[in-house]
Amino acid sequence: MVKEMRRNLRGRVILITGASRGIGRRACERLAKLGARLALTSRSADDLAKVVGEARAAGVEADAIVGDLTSSSDRDRIVKEVVARFGGVDVLLNCAGVCSFGEFGNSSESIVRRVMEVNFFAQVEMIRLAQPHLLRSAENARDDWRPAVVNVASICGRWGIPSMSEHCASKHAFVGLTEALRAEFQRYGIDVLLVLPGLVRSDDLNRHLLRNDGKIYLDFAGAQPPDEVAAAVVRSLIKNRTEAAVGAVSWCVWMSRRLFPRGVRFFMQRKVWRFARREARLIKVSPDVGSKSNAAD
Repeated sequence: MVKEMRRNLRGRVILITGASRGIGRRACERLAKLGARLALTSRSADDLAKVVGEARAAGVEADAIVGDLTSSSDRDRIVKEVVARFGGVDVLLNCAGVCSFGEFGNSSESIVRRVMEVNFFAQVEMIRLAQPHLLRSAENARDDWRPAVVNVASICGRWGIPSMSEHCASKHAFVGLTEALRAEFQRYGIDVLLVLPGLVRSDDLNRHLLRNDGKIYLDFAGAQPPDEVAAAVVRSLIKNRTEAAVGAVSWCVWMSRRLFPRGVRFFMQRKVWRFARREARLIKVSPDVGSKSNAAD
């Protein structure tokens, strides 16, 4: 019988992107309780300072490195500062991200590039910069320790969602990269893990969404709480789960994609049809109402 792996994170240096809010912030809170040493980064200095202050108040070693992950010089500086302050990197946790909710035909090149830059290219280069330090963590390992990269993607990375074309493209790319690196990094003793949440409730929806005019109904207010996703992220890291779909909706899409792909395709198309029919009815009643509605299915 194979013994289930369990990572002891106490004293381990964990670099977390997108740490000032949402999933990243909640993951910080949970990792602090486990005694990890937290290197936190995001663009928001004030919000990041609050997270660091709370961690330190709990007796945990934590530090903030403010930077823009879409800047190559910032990425390089962030990793160098983490290594200088903490002595290395044992885990890279990629939580940063943005979303675009709207039809492809109404989008723009700048939105596509922004989504890909934040959700894919920035994460790719953070992994590249962290790899030598994760390798050193593996080489110096004791007590069955294995360093890890944890990529928080989305169920959108497993199935395309209408009105989220740019977001799905970035997450599909991120999932593909994760799967390739998982095999590639095995020879280094580095694990690459994937977490797939569904729709996650945002701390600040306007800052998270580049646009919000999609033509399907999405219940942003009733979405998964970020703490639920953060719990799954930490659990995946501790138990070394290769891939985890988080939440009932995400799990159903994840499983149905394998067993009933036609059913998932029909369900997605149905959401578009129903929204379009309802919008058409509203336009007949009041042209101003129909364009603004995102009412429930």
